[in-house]
Amino acid sequence: MSAPIFRVGFEGSSPADLAPDVDGVTVLPVRGLGIGFVAGVRIATPMGYVAVERLAAGDAVLTADGRHARLAWVGSSCVAGRGAHAPVRFETGTLDNIRPLRLGQGHRLRVTGLRADLLFDASAVFGLARSFVNGEDVVVEPPAETVTYVHLMCARREVVLAENVPCETLPPGPDGLERIEAMMRLAGAGAGARPAAFAIGDGERGALSSAPDRDA
Repeated sequence: MSAPIFRVGFEGSSPADLAPDVDGVTVLPVRGLGIGFVAGVRIATPMGYVAVERLAAGDAVLTADGRHARLAWVGSSCVAGRGAHAPVRFETGTLDNIRPLRLGQGHRLRVTGLRADLLFDASAVFGLARSFVNGEDVVVEPPAETVTYVHLMCARREVVLAENVPCETLPPGPDGLERIEAMMRLAGAGAGARPAAFAIGDGERGALSSAPDRDA
């Protein structure tokens, strides 16, 4: 049985810090933590689950509400995996994930219902991965020399399925890129930080692009 999830390790947040986003869902601030999917995490696509590092601009992914969305942009960042940039690991089954899920501490997961109410006093939130840490089946990983985070962006912010867990993509445009740049600035003081490698959507199609778009 999964260990209970407690509200620990969340820096300075309270219901007063929360604000509804454009979709009417409460959003928690990132505050300079590492963001992204750790390389090896699988994302749901119309052709099955695919390792996030294999995705490319133009590929189709499945959203949590059952639509097909195209990736407009894919990027990756290699940083020293320690402190605020060490990944959070969710063991299998913690959030109904089908395999271990590894995310940056500041990456946001969509939670609803009782879990959202208990953790954040809200009916639906995008909660930071770090806020789920309980020291048992959700942990911050030990320091590592490097970790590669992969970043996904669509034409609008989407909620995709990472190992069956609803996780947000970056918001399109400068705001999304600024989140990555802020992470890299903070990581740059430590050994192992490298500039983000970006794959910009330029009309090229990846191996998964044959699936048609589908309306909600």
